[in-house]
Amino acid sequence: MQASFDSERVLRWIVVYLAVISGEDSDTIDADMPLSHFDLDSVDAVEMALQFETTFDRQIGAEFFLAANATVRGLADLIIANAAAHAD
Repeated sequence: MQASFDSERVLRWIVVYLAVISGEDSDTIDADMPLSHFDLDSVDAVEMALQFETTFDRQIGAEFFLAANATVRGLADLIIANAAAHAD
């Protein structure tokens, strides 16, 4: 069963996931915070991509989670744009 796939849900998922891996409270993570704040590495990106696929039933490349100069909101926007471009 595919989960709802909208920008607010994707944004919230990213915030919660980053909170879990960083140990920060999700309420303190600003959507305009740069991803570089979280020091994601390639392993984190692959794990995030796999968890994203499990949650949303959509494949997304790990490279999206390492996007240079991206913010949390920017990452959500990239994912939504990619999904729209690859919609059936």
